[in-house]
Amino acid sequence: MAGIYIHVPFCSQFCTYCDFYSVKDTGKREAFTEAVIREAEFRKNYFKESGCRVKTIYFGGGTPSLLSPASFRAITESLFRLFNITDPSEIAEFTVEVNPDDATPEYLAALRSAGARRLSMGVQSFTDAHLKWMNRRHDSATALNAFRAAREAGFENISIDLIFGFADLTNEDWRNTLKKAVELSPEHISSYQLGIEPGTKLGRDYETGAYTPLPDDKSYTQYSLLQEVLSGAGYVQYEVSSFARPGREAKHNSSYWNHTPYLGLGPSAHSFNGSVRHFNPPSLAKYLKQTDWDSFAKNEKLSDRDLFNETVMLSLRRKEGLDKELLLTRYPEQLTSRFFSDAERLMALGELEESGGKIRIPSGKLFISDGIIRELFQ
Repeated sequence: MAGIYIHVPFCSQFCTYCDFYSVKDTGKREAFTEAVIREAEFRKNYFKESGCRVKTIYFGGGTPSLLSPASFRAITESLFRLFNITDPSEIAEFTVEVNPDDATPEYLAALRSAGARRLSMGVQSFTDAHLKWMNRRHDSATALNAFRAAREAGFENISIDLIFGFADLTNEDWRNTLKKAVELSPEHISSYQLGIEPGTKLGRDYETGAYTPLPDDKSYTQYSLLQEVLSGAGYVQYEVSSFARPGREAKHNSSYWNHTPYLGLGPSAHSFNGSVRHFNPPSLAKYLKQTDWDSFAKNEKLSDRDLFNETVMLSLRRKEGLDKELLLTRYPEQLTSRFFSDAERLMALGELEESGGKIRIPSGKLFISDGIIRELFQ
């Protein structure tokens, strides 16, 4: 199973915390659409060597919902033609990220008509003061109305994003946001601890002392509350930041975690063919002018060590865990022997567990998974 990701770089305003590549020049949307189709034409044989069929399509950003329905249709029709997708039912998951502000009944109906069957809605919070601080375009009422409009438009698979672990978020506020999220009953919830990224407004505020991060112990309490509330509401945590109704796990994201080949189109988009990672420079201006796509993308040949460390990281972030047999059959003994020695030490500390041939991070330790995983890198 292969996936295609389209990075739509347009944003009408920048969120306080976001460091994803984006621009405010929305006047270039039609030119962007044409460029994506040109790049797709060039990359149409990307999966030929692996023999993988395209099964997922994901429009991310930026703010994909700033594209017109006509642009979605043009890009989608081109992808179907170029990657030999003869029947829409071949696509197991077709996701579009939407901002609640853009989710009008007319726009949502147009997205469904263009082929979208799953939405990822950037809600982030149901507290208006927090949304304003994040510099989000919507308020809580708009998010609630957008979700209901999506249901009325026929979307039966909706994911919402939520953020925790920032300075002004109290446990009471967080519980209230989780309560409202559960009441909506989305099929999927992704929830992330706020990160401080260089170059963002939040990053600059941190550097000047205008922002003080929430202490880790308080963030841990909020993460535990997230696990408790969503588990109690019938959601299954299948990855560090991902919760789903049974059978509604994100197929496209899972392809990343499984090291399945994927193709990224658009400025700053990344691709992976099984051994080499390709990535487009983060420049819309250069992207729009591009004719030599081969030299435009930068390539990174991954060594056995690189692939090993990625496999460890991506597997241990998932509740399914890391398959011991996969490591032993895929990677050199010099990597695996040291890994298993380190893993035994962490098991003795209660930071790893093993059952059924899989090594996992216990649920209560997932909040510190990054630190645990770093100790296992070779």
